[in-house]
Amino acid sequence: MLEREGHRVSVVTPGPGGPFGWPGAAARIRERPARAWEAARWIATARRALASLDADRVVAHWAIPSAFPIARPGDHELEIVSHGGDVRLLRALPAIARRRIVRTLAFAASPWSFVSHALLDDLAASLDRETRAAVERVARIRPAPIELPDVTAAAAERRKSFAGARLAVCVGRLIATKRFDRAIAFVGARGAHERCSLVVVGDGPERAALERIARTQGVDARFVGAVGRREALAWIRAADVLLHASEAEGLSTVVREAEALGTRVERL
Repeated sequence: MLEREGHRVSVVTPGPGGPFGWPGAAARIRERPARAWEAARWIATARRALASLDADRVVAHWAIPSAFPIARPGDHELEIVSHGGDVRLLRALPAIARRRIVRTLAFAASPWSFVSHALLDDLAASLDRETRAAVERVARIRPAPIELPDVTAAAAERRKSFAGARLAVCVGRLIATKRFDRAIAFVGARGAHERCSLVVVGDGPERAALERIARTQGVDARFVGAVGRREALAWIRAADVLLHASEAEGLSTVVREAEALGTRVERL
């Protein structure tokens, strides 16, 4: 989008593997603690890369670690975009550390964008009055733009193997807070009255446990793993219903995509 507006855009992002990626940095570091050192090395590398670009403006997706500690406040115009996980991380910090980091970001940002009012409120509720006021001065609500490719043909192809059945789909990282177990239970309950299948799109540390739950409950569930965005959208378009049960979400992109594709959303 920025390039279409005539801006020269450089992207600083970690490569595949390492501490960043599915199913999230926290889960990947817990799985292999040595990845914390890899994360620290990448942060140092990213700071050097950013300094070498001599950018007029930095758009930092995720307050941590993209805005803090990678982007140096005062070196450039800084826009922060918070999606959810970064706010949860800030809330989990000790109050003194949270206050210091949030105040640093609030005084550096122009603006600090949140994908929903609920996400801003979630952060504000964890702050003292002075820090909360600093955030609210630069905060704005701006859902991330969504651009959808045409996946009609791909969706029809995926639907063929579920002829005669209701198809439910859920998409996301297979972690505890996403509550995919609720989706499995929902399909299991529906299966008592009609033929119903479930496709789970995504991967993560809860996959094996969720597969066991599906087998135990007799649910016809297919776990397709982590796939590209176009394929994930094709599954969403193919579904009769998208199941969404996450306990913590800034503004679910998956739900917005389903609504844009005309797929009914069931919040569990």
